Amino acid sequence: MEDNNLTMADFMDEIEKSMVRIRKGDIKTAKVVSIEDAGLITNIGSHADAIVPWNEYSYEEVKMEDVQVGDTFDVLVLNTDDGDGNIIVSKKRAEAEVALENIEQLYKNHEHFVVKVKEVVKGGVIANLQGMRAFIPGSQITDVYVEDLNEFVGKEIEVEIIEFNPKNKKLVLSGKAIAKAKTQQAKKERFDSIIEGEKYTGTVTKLMPYGAFVNIGGVEGLVHNTDLSWTRIKHPSDVVKEGDKLNVTVLSIDKEKGKIALGAKDVAMDPWFLETANLEKGQVVKGKVVKFMNFGAFVSLSENVEGLLHVSQITEKRISKPEEALEIGQEVKVKITQLDKVNKKIGLSMTEVEEEIDPSMMAYMNEEEESISTMGDVLGNAFKDLFK
Repeated sequence: MEDNNLTMADFMDEIEKSMVRIRKGDIKTAKVVSIEDAGLITNIGSHADAIVPWNEYSYEEVKMEDVQVGDTFDVLVLNTDDGDGNIIVSKKRAEAEVALENIEQLYKNHEHFVVKVKEVVKGGVIANLQGMRAFIPGSQITDVYVEDLNEFVGKEIEVEIIEFNPKNKKLVLSGKAIAKAKTQQAKKERFDSIIEGEKYTGTVTKLMPYGAFVNIGGVEGLVHNTDLSWTRIKHPSDVVKEGDKLNVTVLSIDKEKGKIALGAKDVAMDPWFLETANLEKGQVVKGKVVKFMNFGAFVSLSENVEGLLHVSQITEKRISKPEEALEIGQEVKVKITQLDKVNKKIGLSMTEVEEEIDPSMMAYMNEEEESISTMGDVLGNAFKDLFK
């Protein structure tokens, strides 16, 4: 039989028993009943209101219009009585508690994920991972040196967990290995796309005594000093500097060693080709003897062009070495017998020049010699008659 004689005290006791006992550290489900400037008023099943201060709602920036009356979420009890009979709870800390297990799995499985950088602190930056505050050392943000960490604030980066201690909630992230792997993959793809003989525009990244390194879209190649300029240079800084844009041609690719040889000299401006443009095989030209070798002499035809005058082509007389008939600096008239523009080789001859003297001129010279000889005979006979 139902007891209808309950007192007010008995009624209050029943209500008290129906209320959930709240302890500090408990995680409860909260329902938003009011949105205030100071925070959210929620019901967590207690006789007292549970207040979520705005700074305890989320690690991310949040606006009042982002929350609606009736929203539900988990909260962590921070204080069972703030002095005014209210309970203080935190949504973001509850999320962090719930996230511990998920984060531990991410750590054990070496999984990659994306976080947004929130702020710069001493030695690195701070990001949030499922409600937990995570630290990323400055040296671990990416695979290259970063001078100003502020450029990453507000940006998303792919990271992995490199240190995790759930007891003190220490969480350290790194994006370095991931960025390095991406860079290497991109470099390999770019390397495989480079075509020998093709021309590219690159940027000079580093100067060494033997040449300049040029970045052509993520891959570096070396331009040796001899391929930087048509003129002789002592150091690449004589013609380029770091940061310069340079048009280069791929000379060779060594895929096993991952090396690319580049050339920056414009073939069309090769002084040798420019200075031999008007030369033809069979042409007679003037030159200057500049060097002796056992097999012949090199004759300079212009500032950047030399030809070989073989010892057999110097004179009709038999000689064993060129200096028997020539001197350094001597000017000579030579005939071009070979003109190999592919290999930049010129063959010369002095003997063929002598053979090409006009026959009529030779006849005239012979007549002159005979005339002189006859005149000599006449004068000789006259002198003999005079002294008889």
